[in-house]
Amino acid sequence: GSGMGEQPTAPSPIYRLVLAGDSGAGKSSFLLRLCRNEFRGDISSTLGVDFQVKELLVDGEQTTLQIWDTAGQERYHSIARSYFRKAHGVLLLYDISSQSSFLRVRQWIEDIENGRTPSCPPLLQGAGTTLPLMLVGNKSDLRAGLPETAGVPTAHGQRLAMAHNCLFCETSAKDGTNVAEAVLHLAR
Repeated sequence: GSGMGEQPTAPSPIYRLVLAGDSGAGKSSFLLRLCRNEFRGDISSTLGVDFQVKELLVDGEQTTLQIWDTAGQERYHSIARSYFRKAHGVLLLYDISSQSSFLRVRQWIEDIENGRTPSCPPLLQGAGTTLPLMLVGNKSDLRAGLPETAGVPTAHGQRLAMAHNCLFCETSAKDGTNVAEAVLHLAR
């Protein structure tokens, strides 16, 4: 505490996290698992932007997370960008069973780092204000069923994350592995 009489009614801090990544990487399932602890196999593609609010204890402090699920479809990329400007952190999801979704995540990282599109100023405004990024290999429950050569090895995810100073973890929205942990880690 700051020594001042703590106001019990102080609003909890709000962190805006953006979920980005390819359509089909499991972003909506990830959100459902995080916010309602459920998994549905039949989620249709998100159009535009959807957000969920999650109350979470971060280091003992009640924190409100606003998690924006950006649509993965390319034509919504511009919408997604405006959200990055307001975000406190980004979770970049790819599907560990899909090489192509991993390749596209690299593109997202570069876009975020460069703020490339003309309509969008660089996202890293000012010195040293980098947006915390977390690379998330989702659908880790599928790995067991993949042939050795298929999918994206954990090491590749780790390497990409290290190269861009991102956090990294693998999650499964299906069985719940690491979903809340990933978000907590980023919120810190």
